[in-house]
Amino acid sequence: MDVKMVKELAQKYTVDELNKFADDFEATGVAPIKTQDDAGEQMSDYLQAAELRSYIDKGLGINEALREFSKRIRGVLG
Repeated sequence: MDVKMVKELAQKYTVDELNKFADDFEATGVAPIKTQDDAGEQMSDYLQAAELRSYIDKGLGINEALREFSKRIRGVLG
């Protein structure tokens, strides 16, 4: 995960736009907004940014949203 890019995407685009980027990328293989060379990392950036944006939309600041998202990931991996 490119934290800087994920934060930028989450601040710039809506959840719906980010999910559409992921859907379009899956369907065409062409990244609407290129973040990385690796296709898996590219898709992860879109999906992680959408999740981060959903926290922002609930009223969290970007850094707080990132902390909450990271806690969730650690819970799954832990």
